[in-house]
Amino acid sequence: MGMFSELVLFSDVEGVVMKEGVPVAEAEIVQEITYQEPGKIPARTVQTGADGRFTLARVTTSAGLSRIIPGQPSILQRLMIRYNGVEYEGWRHNKNSYELNSELDGRSLRLVCELANTPDFEGKHYGICRVAPE
Repeated sequence: MGMFSELVLFSDVEGVVMKEGVPVAEAEIVQEITYQEPGKIPARTVQTGADGRFTLARVTTSAGLSRIIPGQPSILQRLMIRYNGVEYEGWRHNKNSYELNSELDGRSLRLVCELANTPDFEGKHYGICRVAPE
């Protein structure tokens, strides 16, 4: 990659929100990223459709000098799900690479978020969302 190419802070996300196996319409998904300093990157919000599905496009930043100064990035990613006045911890992950899809070692970020789940770890991420089977 070129010295001034973009750094991927959060890869593209596709997901579905369910409650006891039934798709949840109009749930609010809040995407938060903490990188370098809190609040530097504004949160983004989307709503699920009638089928419970949502998508979030990747979040990038300019590489600047980050490609030539040694060091490992630490990017805190978070997806919160708000539905019927309740907030759920959907996804929390510490991304240690600027590469696309490095969250799941090269696999696309496709999630199934079951509101009835108790937040827990699945691999390196935490929350109620699980990686969708391929």
